[in-house]
Amino acid sequence: MFALLLAAAPIGLIAAQAPQQPSIFDKAINNPGLGWEVYGPNQKAKEVPAAEVPGGNAVRVQVAKAGANPWDAGANYPAVKPVAAGDTLLVMVFLRAPDVPAGSTVPIPISAGATEPPYTAVATETVQVGPTWKRYYASGVAKEAHAAGKARMSVQLAGAKQVIEMGPAFLLNLGQGVDPATLPKN
Repeated sequence: MFALLLAAAPIGLIAAQAPQQPSIFDKAINNPGLGWEVYGPNQKAKEVPAAEVPGGNAVRVQVAKAGANPWDAGANYPAVKPVAAGDTLLVMVFLRAPDVPAGSTVPIPISAGATEPPYTAVATETVQVGPTWKRYYASGVAKEAHAAGKARMSVQLAGAKQVIEMGPAFLLNLGQGVDPATLPKN
């Protein structure tokens, strides 16, 4: 009887009732895209076309001279959802250093953590960025809870005089009990 009813049902009705597949983007705690907030002295930032990355745009940051600390200039990307203690976070960001010769790289620290002192890190990784677009990752487990807007991703740019382009970035909250060792690496 059920098979007869199913056969008689319009296809649109069946499709409308099919459960939606979950998306990894359902776990995003930032507004994915180009939400970079660039800060610090001796830098200039502008949006540029970048056909090779999702969304087709990037933020180009020219750092005129190295800072005393790598974090003296950089970019932050705020989380808009809360993080619970014990949640596993995964940072994924598209980066490139367009002025670096082929085969060479520059070290760029990326991280996720608190927006207020003492700026407790959840995930941190110094990645080697080359001249072509690539996804870079950092992951870790939150030791403390962060309210919505009190966590962020960061890219530290003041380590050298350089040009870095930052594409879309995703801060994913994978929840409790996820081992960061099982997540993508650089």
